[in-house]
Amino acid sequence: MDTTLTATAPIAPRRRRRWWRRITFLDVFVVLFTVTFALICFYPMWYVFLASITPYSEFIQNRLMVWFPQTIDFKYYVAVFSTEVFARALFVSVTKTVLGTFLSVLITSMMAYGVSKTHIKGMTAINALVVFTMLFSGGLIPEYMLYHDLGLLRTFWVMVLPGVLNVFYFIIMRNYFSYAAPKELEEAAMIDGASEVRIFFQVILPIAKPMLAAVALFIAVYHWNDFYTYMMFVSNQPDIQPFAWVLRRTLVDPSLMNQIRNEAAGAGMPVLPPIGLRMATIIIAMLPILLLYPFLQPFFAKGMLLGALKE
Repeated sequence: MDTTLTATAPIAPRRRRRWWRRITFLDVFVVLFTVTFALICFYPMWYVFLASITPYSEFIQNRLMVWFPQTIDFKYYVAVFSTEVFARALFVSVTKTVLGTFLSVLITSMMAYGVSKTHIKGMTAINALVVFTMLFSGGLIPEYMLYHDLGLLRTFWVMVLPGVLNVFYFIIMRNYFSYAAPKELEEAAMIDGASEVRIFFQVILPIAKPMLAAVALFIAVYHWNDFYTYMMFVSNQPDIQPFAWVLRRTLVDPSLMNQIRNEAAGAGMPVLPPIGLRMATIIIAMLPILLLYPFLQPFFAKGMLLGALKE
């Protein structure tokens, strides 16, 4: 027994020395580079957040390098949410994002599942026509004229319906349904008498949750940050302007900033400096996606990988 202990005692120190020897200059460089890059990416957001919760006088004194505020004040957020233009724009953006993401994931996945059945006559031609629209388009003017003829111009639906079918995500979903979805489950459901619609909703979609979650995150980010559609096809309709458009105007349009400050003053708040209102608006614009991403992160990498699999 004593011989065994003396023979095995030196093993642990040797393993520790070998572990330290495995650390190379490249490992140290990768860690330092990653930490530095993370700080470079994180600090601008932290700086904006601090500017949105710090009184203006304190922020001006330490505006170059601030890590923790001495005083915390949420008056800028109170002013933003008490302003009618911000509250209305938030409601429009939330509605647009939720509705647009749901319709886009539903319609795109249904079409991708149908086109993945290449044994059905005509599906190969439909697939080629859909992919063709990603490579070639009619341009902005024909698109504008089409929306005009359909009665979509200057309406809320022009910001939702044109993006219902996304060709890029259609290709990802089609590849998943063609190569990664287990065919045995479909065959078993067919033997039990299930229809194609029932197979899609009760068999395919539950096992495709990782891929659908990854695609839904991308689509939600697009809808939340989209102001181009409003600028080109709506404009001059303050009742349906999204929050991204209000954020853009807050940063570049002094007239909107004066309107916001006047509304806040009319609500009994002091006249606030523009920089604090801008910083608070930026944080509010980033917050929904930052809160949504952690819940979809477990499905994100796996879903994108499954959508790219081929036999």
